[in-house]
Amino acid sequence: METIRHVALGCCVISTVAGMVRVFWPENGFTAVINAVLALYIVTAGLQMLRGADWHALTAELYRLTPAGEQTTEQYSEYGRELGLSVSADAVRQVLAQAGIEASVQIEDGTCHVNLVRSSDQERAQAVLAASCGELPYEIVAGGGAT
Repeated sequence: METIRHVALGCCVISTVAGMVRVFWPENGFTAVINAVLALYIVTAGLQMLRGADWHALTAELYRLTPAGEQTTEQYSEYGRELGLSVSADAVRQVLAQAGIEASVQIEDGTCHVNLVRSSDQERAQAVLAASCGELPYEIVAGGGAT
């Protein structure tokens, strides 16, 4: 953490000094020279600051701050599963819409619940879902009395 503070302070000091010199220097024919001197100062001060940093301690500190790898993997695998189920629900919604079947699709407890608007679409929906769902478990709920 000390290295990060050191680098941040160095950047602030370099920027402040360069800005102050630029603001207070009068407009004249030496602008190109002043710009070159400021660039040289910034490069020199930056290199000095980076050379003085304790990079091994910074690396150790950053590794210490990261959570355990196994916990992160579990979090991402659960997120990936939920994301896959969400994409599957969108695909089922799209397939049903292309077949002309109006329905709402939700994933609950790993099962795709299809609520049909018209109960007369149940046989067509069953055929479409059987052909397109693969291993995704689904349940069809006949909707209202709309025809």
